[in-house]
Amino acid sequence: MTTRDELFPGTDPTATAHREFDWSSTSLGPVEQWPAALVSAIRTVLPSEVGMLLWWGDDLVQIFNHAYTPMAGELFPKAVGQRAQDCWNFAWDAIGPLADEALSGTAVHRRRERFLLNRFGYVEETYFTFSYSPIFGDDGGVNGVFVATSDVTQEVLTERRLATLRDLGTVSVTADAGVASVCRAAVARLSENPDDVPYAAAFLGTDDGPAQVASFDTADGVLRTADLREVTSRVAASGVAETVAIGPTSALVQPLLASSDAPTGVLVTGTSELRRVDDQYRVFLELVAARITTALTDAHSYAAERRRAEQLEELDADKTRFFENVSHEFRTPLTLMLGPLDAVLSDASGHLDDRHVQALQSARRSALRLQKLVDTLLDVARADAGEMRPDPEPTDAAALIGDAVGLFRDSTDRAGLELTVDTDTGGALLDLDRAPWTHLVMNLVSNAVKFTTEGSIRVTLRCPVADDGSRRLVLEVADTGPGVPESDRRRIFERFYQVSGVTSRSREGSGVGLSLVSDIVTALGGTVEVTENVPRGTVFTVAVPATVATAGPDAVTPTDLVTELGARYVGEAEQWRPVGSDEARSTQAPPTDGQRRVLLVEDNADMRRYVTGLLEDQGWHVTATDEVDTALATARATPPDIIVSDIMLPGRSGLSLVDEARSDGRLVRVPIVLVSARTGSAQVIEGLRIGADDYVVKPFQPAEFVARVRVHLELARLREQLLGDAQREISSLRIALDSRSVLSQAVGLIMAQENVGPDRAFEIIAKRSQTDNVKARILAAQVVDDFVRELA
Repeated sequence: MTTRDELFPGTDPTATAHREFDWSSTSLGPVEQWPAALVSAIRTVLPSEVGMLLWWGDDLVQIFNHAYTPMAGELFPKAVGQRAQDCWNFAWDAIGPLADEALSGTAVHRRRERFLLNRFGYVEETYFTFSYSPIFGDDGGVNGVFVATSDVTQEVLTERRLATLRDLGTVSVTADAGVASVCRAAVARLSENPDDVPYAAAFLGTDDGPAQVASFDTADGVLRTADLREVTSRVAASGVAETVAIGPTSALVQPLLASSDAPTGVLVTGTSELRRVDDQYRVFLELVAARITTALTDAHSYAAERRRAEQLEELDADKTRFFENVSHEFRTPLTLMLGPLDAVLSDASGHLDDRHVQALQSARRSALRLQKLVDTLLDVARADAGEMRPDPEPTDAAALIGDAVGLFRDSTDRAGLELTVDTDTGGALLDLDRAPWTHLVMNLVSNAVKFTTEGSIRVTLRCPVADDGSRRLVLEVADTGPGVPESDRRRIFERFYQVSGVTSRSREGSGVGLSLVSDIVTALGGTVEVTENVPRGTVFTVAVPATVATAGPDAVTPTDLVTELGARYVGEAEQWRPVGSDEARSTQAPPTDGQRRVLLVEDNADMRRYVTGLLEDQGWHVTATDEVDTALATARATPPDIIVSDIMLPGRSGLSLVDEARSDGRLVRVPIVLVSARTGSAQVIEGLRIGADDYVVKPFQPAEFVARVRVHLELARLREQLLGDAQREISSLRIALDSRSVLSQAVGLIMAQENVGPDRAFEIIAKRSQTDNVKARILAAQVVDDFVRELA
């Protein structure tokens, strides 16, 4: 016989409740009368760490272990010894069939089975994983049911809520999605989890307060019956979440923060009637609002980026229109400049001297250069607007390229460069757009002339045929210049990008030449790349698809087009002529005695000739150089009376010339006038700070320019005269000190110290002699000794 104390040992509440229960009130009777099979089953259930329940007899009387007690909730301790149907009556429709199946002798197993249980005073959504096993008696009949169960409610809820949060994270935020569409998408994701969020609504702020932009309701339309205006307005104003009662349940009203700390909107999320709003539930709803806030922030960012992109597009369109308008406006004055210049030059023979002819030719080259810049601006505008479309016509490509390169022959000969052209296209006529190809070739060749100071330039043209019969026109322009650093090669075709620190014939340039080459090649459907020319220099390679022309050449020959366009490029190259190439300057006479000597540093040949003429007209001797190192060497060999220097020079700038001259004792007092086309105050301040005497901005009035140079020459002459007088006075005083008596030396010192004449100096000595009662000779000796001691 087994007693209750023996069968239900332990001090835990479950064991105590089982010991104290009156089992005789059940169909099982007193514990002492229980069959051995029941006692054995109980002794198997009670020690288990897994929640286990034993239903015994026809009434399915309940006996369970301490691990099962939490699952009973507030039904404990009443559930002890209670009939299963009485204990779980609110869910017996679901539990009863499972128990019947086990009682029939069939084991039952379920995973994550949903039950609506009333364990805590309300109907609750729960999930259990369990097994029902029949307990067979010796006669083969089923005496009871063995239940092993685990409460997996929190596991199921957590997974379900995480899935909702993941879905919210997939809300697509694109450049076209505004905050309202983001709210609608987010609310649609929430509607896929009505068990946790039975209803929801999103509000966005307006001038009239929060306005609803999205909602769903699976809770019998409670949203339609609720007035949310007051609470949403309050939360939108305070930024603090509130819980409100809506129908039979509650809702959490939270602010949606996006682009700033001020709420962008409000989110209302309903809570389930089947779950108590505990900390985990509230954290889930707060995370929902946080996810939507993130999506709204992204939407605001996209909207801001879209606005910026639209502004940039408008700015780019304005820039294109500006380029086009300015370029067209330039064409009329250019026509009125070039037309008369050409007319005068064509009739200049016998009417104008060489100097005036050269001046007109220089003006024409500058006008052509300006026309080239205007054409470049127009091409840039067309490229940016996507309007650069090829217009092919039958063309002898080899002749076109050869004529274009040949125009630079005189420029390369003057610069001491070897120019070679190798064109072989197999003799076939190709369909080419001649104007873009001419611009392309001349851009690359003029670029090579500008940056190659010695060596050679090689232009190669080929038209290879691929295995499939297609052709490509391949142009290579190789030079022996300084090359392009590998780090700059990817950016060299960008608009306005210029490689810094490389040697060239001129620092002039707009920075759009190579980018225009890239635009032209792209419009032609080809590629352009830059590589190293071993052992020194650069190779530009252009490869463009080519087709053989089926018709004869057009009536307009390539030479006409090349001559028209080439004058603009060649005129610019002529302005890079080195100083030694100017034959008129090579025979210049040396300066005469007393003639003012001017050192001019200017890399543009036409500007150099122009400024030289202005200065020589004043009777001054001008020595011209085109870069800083030569200028410094010339100045140190024979210090000039003044230096006039451009700032933008090949190699080192005019600012470095000022800095180095002011550190050289021979040049420290030589006045320096800087000339530049740049008007920025930074360069002016920097030039004056390191020691320049003046700054002249191009274009300048000739009279003003000459007047400034003259002023600095006169100031320098006056300064040197004053320094010379002071030096002579010091020498005279030194001689007096060395040759006169002690009294005479003292008189001379007092004359210098007090700035008085000899009589007054002698009176000072005599007065001191009387006052101090010291002989004048001794006092004079003291004055001399004090002076010598101070010098020491």
